[in-house]
Amino acid sequence: MDSGDKGVRHAVAGNRHLSAEMVARLLDDDDPAVRVSMALSRHVDARTRDRLYALVEAERATGSGAAEVALHWNFAEPEWLREAPLAERLTYLDCPHAVFRRVLASCRDLPEEAWRRLDDDPELLVRHAAARRPDVPPEVLERLVRAHGEISHLRPWLTDHPRFPRHLLRTFADEPGANVRVVALQDPELPVPFLWRLADPDESWLRRGVAGHPGVTDELLERLLSDPDPEVVREAAANPVLRAARMEGILVAAGL
Repeated sequence: MDSGDKGVRHAVAGNRHLSAEMVARLLDDDDPAVRVSMALSRHVDARTRDRLYALVEAERATGSGAAEVALHWNFAEPEWLREAPLAERLTYLDCPHAVFRRVLASCRDLPEEAWRRLDDDPELLVRHAAARRPDVPPEVLERLVRAHGEISHLRPWLTDHPRFPRHLLRTFADEPGANVRVVALQDPELPVPFLWRLADPDESWLRRGVAGHPGVTDELLERLLSDPDPEVVREAAANPVLRAARMEGILVAAGL
């Protein structure tokens, strides 16, 4: 803490084993990253936490890149909250800072009323974390995916949850948002008319999904092999249902 090195100070501030005395020494640090780290500490009360977040928010409002990174590109979490007694954890249902509610939603021993509130949380990532519990109602999973699709970087996907109603996958094909319609492609028996509808001329990544589907027909595959997007063409050419004669024709045309 006394080194004067910014990187070292950031690392110290993010250490989950800091004592209350160490946290107290860092509370007056004016670096946004340190302030947010202190706000995540178990040794900080709600009023101090709110003050620290407010200071960083005010800096972000003036255009501070460091404050923006500290608030929105900081992946640290108050992991200690998972180990706190249930009664203490439940007090964070009303925490105005989503990261605390998100960690709370990753617990597995909450009462039903807490789950109802977390399932309706205004923050998507909180609802997403709550939906990963083993006994989540299928309708909660369906509602979340139907409203927002999958969050591509969060694995496993909600549609892989054992309680997701996979028999409804094809019904996603008629949703207005392309990021939701693509969910229908997880149905390996999706009827051909649905595949044609999903081969959207305006969404190359959606066509790419169709090109790799096991139910794609020769006619549709032929169209996708002539797609203007090379990634769609590659996916179509790699589809195991592509006939050997067509594969040979592609190789001959390429002089291979």
